[in-house]
Amino acid sequence: MPRVLIFLDLDDTILQTAAKCPPSEPVVPAAVDRIGQVLSFMTRTQQHLLAFWLERGTVIPVTGRTDEALTRVMLNFDSWRITHHGAVIRQPDGCLPAWWYTEIRPLLVAAQPRLWEYVMRLEQHAVVEGYRVRSHSVDEWLTYVSIKADADAAVLDAVHARLEVEGLPEELALHHNGNNMAIMIRGAQKHDAVRRVMAELGREGPIISIGAGDSLSDIPFLRICDFALVPRNSQIQTESWREYAQ
Repeated sequence: MPRVLIFLDLDDTILQTAAKCPPSEPVVPAAVDRIGQVLSFMTRTQQHLLAFWLERGTVIPVTGRTDEALTRVMLNFDSWRITHHGAVIRQPDGCLPAWWYTEIRPLLVAAQPRLWEYVMRLEQHAVVEGYRVRSHSVDEWLTYVSIKADADAAVLDAVHARLEVEGLPEELALHHNGNNMAIMIRGAQKHDAVRRVMAELGREGPIISIGAGDSLSDIPFLRICDFALVPRNSQIQTESWREYAQ
């Protein structure tokens, strides 16, 4: 029998903050913040779906979270893990595979000057315009830069528009969904990581792949899976399926 692999985006796909949960629906805690307070929840439907997948297949998180942020998710993943928007890929034992150092690390190293340039440029306007900038790294290499706004999504709309007008260098890519934005490194994104893990696990025998994600930036990795699942009212549905709304 083929092995079933589920490549699973986390936030807003299988868990979400309380504000994004359906009103009056029972939920359970799913992730905590840095001080241990519950930040995200799962609905009953999400719990049942994940339990089914864990019983029948191999669930591989594919997330923009860092390794440290993934540890705050109250779910047990015992296979490969894809974090940092795809720039970090860990084996079941927690180690980076040998090919990460030859295939991915050079991409990170080459993009460092550009990423640091954006960190400095964005930080100059952060307080006045009302957003926060954080740089994320593995070892000494930046993997991506996150820009977040606490309340007004229009704040990041303006930042996004400015970056688009200026034009990103070819080695970088931009992701924007609501109050979250990230500047990532091309070649070290989610779809690149999923493709690499598929190739690795495909050596062990035939596989069937399922992708699940909510964001437009998830579409590239969903497209390379055999099947794709999209949550109701996700960014993909609201922005890509708009013309099919009844």
